[in-house]
Amino acid sequence: MLVINESEQPEALVFWLHGLGADCHDFVPVINALDLKNFEFILPNAPIRPITLNGGMLMRGWYDIESLNIETHDTVGLEFSKSILEDIIKKKINSKKSCPKIFIVGFSQGAALALYLSEFSHYNFSGVIALSGYLPMYNKKKYDRSSLYAIHGTHDDVINIALAKKSYSELIDNGSLKYFEFSMAHEVIEKEIFLIKDILMSECVS
Repeated sequence: MLVINESEQPEALVFWLHGLGADCHDFVPVINALDLKNFEFILPNAPIRPITLNGGMLMRGWYDIESLNIETHDTVGLEFSKSILEDIIKKKINSKKSCPKIFIVGFSQGAALALYLSEFSHYNFSGVIALSGYLPMYNKKKYDRSSLYAIHGTHDDVINIALAKKSYSELIDNGSLKYFEFSMAHEVIEKEIFLIKDILMSECVS
């Protein structure tokens, strides 16, 4: 796990979840570009596990993926990673002099886990930002408790934008999620970084 801008009394805690096969260092340049010195960023590593879609290859993954059909889910893996994150969140909160606002940001598979946490965790988050991800499952009872955002690339060749939008459709329709698109692939671009910064700053003062 990597921690950036560690502080006894940060303005906010931002838990940043990497994608499949990546690790905690992948988004350090993005976080540096955000230039939010009063925000503490916590970048955990996903556990190493066999990924069925990749022939059982061992890699860092928040849950198993059996196919490119995002409508099938490894609920056991999601629950296991949720428990890992909740333990990290608890320890971080307990280490602070005051209780800061808490955000979850995730990319790709990390985005799906971020949204899963917003649904099923006992923690209430000030905001959740899903980057190039999708909603694994929908828990209607929970979605009045966090500010939800999703950002996706129109040329994403890993998680098809039509499938991602379909997974978000009910949340978009009922106003629970704010959705943005950029002309990009499965990546993070400069314009997106500016938007993430604006979201974090606005939700922190709201």
